[in-house]
Amino acid sequence: MKTVLTALLLLVACTSFAQQLTGSRELTLDDAVKMALDKNYSIRNASYDLEIAQLSRSKAGDALLPGASGSAGYSYSKPLTKQFGVLPDATHGFDYSVGANINIFAGGADAASIRSAGYSLDAARYNLKWVRQNIAFNVTSAYIAALRFKELQNSTAKTLTESRTQLDRVKGQYQAGAVAVGVVYQQDALVGQQELESIQAKNNYENALADLLFLLDVAPNDYLNFDVSLKGIDTAVATISGRAKDVAPTPSTISSLVERREDFAAIRSNILAQEANISITRSLLLPSLGAGVRVGGSGFNTSFNNIPFSNTLSGSLTLSVPIFDRFQNRTQIDIQKVQLEASQVNLEQSVQSFKSEIAKAQNNLRGSERALAASASALASAEESLRSASERLRVGAGIQVDVVVAESQVQTARSNRINSVYNYLLASKQLEYLLGRTNY
Repeated sequence: MKTVLTALLLLVACTSFAQQLTGSRELTLDDAVKMALDKNYSIRNASYDLEIAQLSRSKAGDALLPGASGSAGYSYSKPLTKQFGVLPDATHGFDYSVGANINIFAGGADAASIRSAGYSLDAARYNLKWVRQNIAFNVTSAYIAALRFKELQNSTAKTLTESRTQLDRVKGQYQAGAVAVGVVYQQDALVGQQELESIQAKNNYENALADLLFLLDVAPNDYLNFDVSLKGIDTAVATISGRAKDVAPTPSTISSLVERREDFAAIRSNILAQEANISITRSLLLPSLGAGVRVGGSGFNTSFNNIPFSNTLSGSLTLSVPIFDRFQNRTQIDIQKVQLEASQVNLEQSVQSFKSEIAKAQNNLRGSERALAASASALASAEESLRSASERLRVGAGIQVDVVVAESQVQTARSNRINSVYNYLLASKQLEYLLGRTNY
């Protein structure tokens, strides 16, 4: 039994160690989004804001409740001066008081405070929802970028392998006396250039992966343990082309989004809260009325155990009328009105910016869709040109320069093809995000 257990532990340890060495832990897009929604700093801060808003709403409602307080005290007094030649006895005293008070009218401040806190709570809820959408899109964008650079890295490595194979072939031809040494130098220079491009492509991928994992709150020393995967992402041109018509919004859809999308709803709720805050300040210009009731008593005696108490019950009504506050509240109202107008302008600007982003996203989607077909045709032509140039060189009817040029064109065409596919995916995801069609 011990042998079996030891073997299992060694297997788990070896598997974990192998994953750390190879970075073989694949992280799907869904996994990445879920990790971000659980651990991202912006989402956590927005959650705290919501919790604070909930507590503030409760606090505003609790302000309508009566207030109560109580107190009790003991005193001891010993005279130090004799009276008629005799030092008086020490006295002991007790007193207590229990009271309650309630605001009957506070100029409408209590009701306005409840409204303001309620609108702020709505804004916090909308904001948390929108932050989640925003983070999900940022993670999706970073994930697509990592996939793009991973495929570009693979493409560069493939081209480098092909160029090295061609270099070996040319060296063989040179040794056989079929080509001049200059042909070898030309191909060797191309291989060197592509080695640099391969190094840069690997660095670009590692940086893109680091950007993604930062959004997931993954520690930098764990970066090598993760890798991105195409699992769950369709990059087949036959299925992704033509999506522009399905994703494209109608004018009525855009108008509806302005009314219901969470970021705009949060701004509107904050505007309503600002209006309620003006009412709170305005209430300070009005009279206020409060009522209170109190039960209390006190007693003094030279004997600690036999103190007579005098108990009282009292009630009160208090009317407070502001007369002159040095224009502080009126000026504060003017300031709040200007801030309110600024918020309304910001909302209008946000709506206009949103419509502009929608238009640009649609342009990007249409343009990237057209680029899909163009890049496919260009890649097919470049690969055929390379095949033809290599064949002509093999039979002695071509020159090495043609092969070098064709190899460079193939690498460019492959990169353009990869970029066109991922540009389309990103444009599609961006439009879905702007249209509020993601739900996290």
